[in-house]
Amino acid sequence: MDNKSLWVSSIFIPLLIISFALPPIALCQEVEDEHEFSYDVNSHNGPNHWGEIHSEWSMCNHGDLQSPIDLTHERVQTTSKLGKLDRDYKPANATLINRGHDMMLKWIGGAGHVHINGIEYHLNQLHWHTPTEHTVNGRRFNLELHMVHESIDGKIAVIGIMYKIGRSDSLLSMLKPYLKVSAATKGVETSVGIINPRDIKIGSRKYYRYIGSLTTPPCTQNVIWTMVKKVRTVSREQLHVIREAVHDHEFSYDINSHNGPDHWGEIHPDWKLCNHGDMQSPIDLMRERVQTTSKLGKLDRDYKPANATLLNRGHDMMLRWIGGAGYIHINGTDYQLSQLHWHTPTEHTINGRRFNLELHLVHESTDGKFAVVAIMYKIGRPDSLLSMLEPYLKVLASTKGVETSVGIINPRDIKIGSRKYYRYIGSLTTPPCTQNVIWTIVKKVRTVSREQVNVIREAVHDDAEVNARPVQALNNRWLKLYRPDEHRND
Repeated sequence: MDNKSLWVSSIFIPLLIISFALPPIALCQEVEDEHEFSYDVNSHNGPNHWGEIHSEWSMCNHGDLQSPIDLTHERVQTTSKLGKLDRDYKPANATLINRGHDMMLKWIGGAGHVHINGIEYHLNQLHWHTPTEHTVNGRRFNLELHMVHESIDGKIAVIGIMYKIGRSDSLLSMLKPYLKVSAATKGVETSVGIINPRDIKIGSRKYYRYIGSLTTPPCTQNVIWTMVKKVRTVSREQLHVIREAVHDHEFSYDINSHNGPDHWGEIHPDWKLCNHGDMQSPIDLMRERVQTTSKLGKLDRDYKPANATLLNRGHDMMLRWIGGAGYIHINGTDYQLSQLHWHTPTEHTINGRRFNLELHLVHESTDGKFAVVAIMYKIGRPDSLLSMLEPYLKVLASTKGVETSVGIINPRDIKIGSRKYYRYIGSLTTPPCTQNVIWTIVKKVRTVSREQVNVIREAVHDDAEVNARPVQALNNRWLKLYRPDEHRND
């Protein structure tokens, strides 16, 4: 066996002591400015080019101990000599910050340490990557947590935990309100109170150990990696919260782009429904496919005024209600109104015709199911909601990622103007394209002024001329049109 093969076989090992001495490394900080590097493999500042951006990042391209790696079974040497993972953590105050390329939880003061080979590595921070950076026999999972530790002489040790879709993760459940706020406030550090690192469940004494690097520039080497063998679970909603905060730039509406609508399903494993789902949205509301019925009943909206914020998410403008803004009732289930946003032109079409603007009112049930009410608009008289929001929209056109209070907004002020609506089962129209969404599309096409459409367009269309997904196949789904029965009082 040559020296290179011997070295590789020595690093893919669970529970194995690395007996050589690590050379000292300088205190290193991960890069905070996400604009300097990208995860887009086709970008000029993507992973293949990180080492060219700054001289001190050269290790990213030329290092021989880089991370992440594939934890391949045939390269692993099993041992019991490393001993159990010795964690001596304690509760401490922490803050949460959206660094643009990830969400980071940072402890203020001492949160304890891990002991590795007689050295104490103090816990500084943790952050998440989606999907996992490390793979097991070539397989990626949905989420990876990195707990970053540092010794007094600047050496780094990272504990990694991988997650697949399943039950909710307790830490993310606790952080959910803060994560949603931080999604809209990149670069702002928010206190989250006392966090006990021991509450982060590992669930296994088995782990992989190897010597690698930081996985972001400057890609500093000689990092001790401890990857927990057990793959834990995270809910799809929790994953979406992390993704929404930092991954807006990962997809595009440009049909000629490598990350355009035809390629959304290739970008992440849990976005595969975007390409392969059979219940995708939007669709064309074709007359010959429509079944008219009066049995659906009128749209049962139980809305109320509530404080709201406006946010330019980059791919759209979103109005989010703070606290309860009421709900709609569908088939005996309450769907709480959480937010609305706009697409230009319309995503849904009627007999192949697109209109100028589409509003989506997004609702969610207590068990995480979605219902969306959509309203389409053509050029004409101004829309009253957009007239009220116009000053905020103009300001936010130049301040992406900043959430601005717009006061109390009453959802009932959003005019529908018709009791007739289309109903079908579809999906979210942005990644991860989650299916089994109940769509209610108001039949009447309302009006919006050309200036109002331009305000929306200028705010979010930096790269593409539209922010509307192309129509998807109806396949074997039913498409119904509710029309009130003249003899019934509904």
